[in-house]
Amino acid sequence: MKKLYVRIVFILVIAIINNCSNSNTKQITFSVMGDVPRAEEEKVILQQQIKKHNQLSSSQFMVHVGDIKAGSTPCDEQVYKETAGFLKQLKVPTFIIPGDNEWNDCENPDKAWTFWEKYFLRFENNWKVSFKAKHQPGQLENFAFQINNISFIGINLVGGRVHDLDVWNEKMQNNVDWIKKHIMHNKIKAAVIFAQANPKEKHELFMKQFREEAKIFKKPILFIHGDGHRWIHDKPWTEQNIIRVQVDQGKIADPLQVTIIIDKELKYEFEREPFK
Repeated sequence: MKKLYVRIVFILVIAIINNCSNSNTKQITFSVMGDVPRAEEEKVILQQQIKKHNQLSSSQFMVHVGDIKAGSTPCDEQVYKETAGFLKQLKVPTFIIPGDNEWNDCENPDKAWTFWEKYFLRFENNWKVSFKAKHQPGQLENFAFQINNISFIGINLVGGRVHDLDVWNEKMQNNVDWIKKHIMHNKIKAAVIFAQANPKEKHELFMKQFREEAKIFKKPILFIHGDGHRWIHDKPWTEQNIIRVQVDQGKIADPLQVTIIIDKELKYEFEREPFK
């Protein structure tokens, strides 16, 4: 009787192990920050956040969604160099997309753009990245990579001034084309889009086509942006497969930690206080 009991327990243990090994549940965790540092005191806050992130975060990568300075301050090269130095202290691969404050709202946008390219283009190359990122020909600041059949896509979608409508519209179209290129595959389960701007009327060319592509795609899309400085988590468009998140300004909150749980149904977890 004792031997039979031991054998039954052993069989149950094997069954449990097999069930666990057959599970397809996976998860991806990453962090997002934006609109920081916009003032001298925020440089200290950013460095403290980076230190805590290195010590406590389980994220696989970080994305900065732009606006590394206030719009009212000069676009001096030192600003770009200093912020790049701060972000390089992160232990995880870090991506960054442009904001209007460090580009098109500068007194000399062309000169500001040369600074942005010098210090931030292909910024992830400062780390050993296991997931190879691609950059869009002709708009190299746009990036894309995949993890577990989830597409992560960064685009140059900023607010601020429109200096040349033709150039602006070309960038909007490039953004749409880049997203479409990286979601229209049967194996893609979901997409995460990173942008700086909270879309407005000036982004209509982009938004109209993006929403059409989302409708065709049908699968979950997480659209994460900065710009508004205060937390938003909603579904503002009729395409209910798009979730929009506006991250808190770096001055008032730690980087957002997002976990995507990939199971029979895809789920998101958002931690706005990940270090507490």
